[in-house]
Amino acid sequence: MLLKKSVIVLAILTLSGCSMLQQPPREVEIITKPVQIDIVQPVMPRPLNLKEPKWYVVSDRKIPKEDRTYMDKFEADIKKIHGGDLVFVAMTVADYELMSYNTQEIKRYISQLGEVIIYYREVTTSKADNNEQETDDKVK
Repeated sequence: MLLKKSVIVLAILTLSGCSMLQQPPREVEIITKPVQIDIVQPVMPRPLNLKEPKWYVVSDRKIPKEDRTYMDKFEADIKKIHGGDLVFVAMTVADYELMSYNTQEIKRYISQLGEVIIYYREVTTSKADNNEQETDDKVK
């Protein structure tokens, strides 16, 4: 008899899932607050270190008080400097203007891209980091 009662109690507890022993659910409180996200800033690229090429403008005009042209003088000077080797690379004035325009466009694009990078760096770093960065820049 005791065994039957024990089995019945265990069956009732199992079927009810111990719901009689559970506490009522608590109310969930939802809080919204901003979270500071640490974004790793990329290392700024080193500045461009461009070398300036030499440009020669040579004409076929005669040199005053000499019996040769500027072209002849240029050719002799270059052969002397480079041991007799002479190679010409030429372009038209229109092509030179086009190259100049392209160079200005590249400079403009790089400048604007740099401004965008600096903007995002300032926006995504905290004020303490900005003060530390300014101090580092002044030391250098």
